[in-house]
Amino acid sequence: MSIRAKSEKGFSLIELLVVVAIIGVLAAVGVVGYQGYIDSTKKSVTDANAKAVHQWLINTKTVRAAGIDTDPDECDATTLVPSTTAAEAVSASGCFGALALPGNPFESFKNAYQTSRTGADAIRAVATETVVADDSTTDCSDVDSNLVNGDVVIAVSGPGAKQLDVYFCSKVGDDDEKLTRRDSTITNF
Repeated sequence: MSIRAKSEKGFSLIELLVVVAIIGVLAAVGVVGYQGYIDSTKKSVTDANAKAVHQWLINTKTVRAAGIDTDPDECDATTLVPSTTAAEAVSASGCFGALALPGNPFESFKNAYQTSRTGADAIRAVATETVVADDSTTDCSDVDSNLVNGDVVIAVSGPGAKQLDVYFCSKVGDDDEKLTRRDSTITNF
């Protein structure tokens, strides 16, 4: 009588566990990489929004200097005059406060981090004399307590919008809600 070994087919428990562990490690690496990609994309979109606002301000300054009417009307040379205070310029009826209201240039802008924040919530104009460091260490709340990651800020200072700076609020390293300056200061708007 001979004893024959039974031919076993399939994988052992150890082999299955090794495969599951490898899949788990790959998934963990993929999720971390994907989250970094998403964060980078959100910051890029926010920077692009800030760039669009900055470029609009430069273009509008040129149009105003040529005596051409602007959109919104609140930014016309006859409305935004040297005696206009920064607080008046950023109010809802002022040039910069009106930019993101319905019917105006930036009404459809969305905050890349919180897409429910659109228009006037995502693009904010503030009258400020606060000095913002160029190294992205200033908290967004130092300029406006309502700012969150993804918001674009037009900082107006001086009478008649003497100086305009465009910032965006975003994550810098591990720190949330830090202001980053976009391009150069616009003077004598």
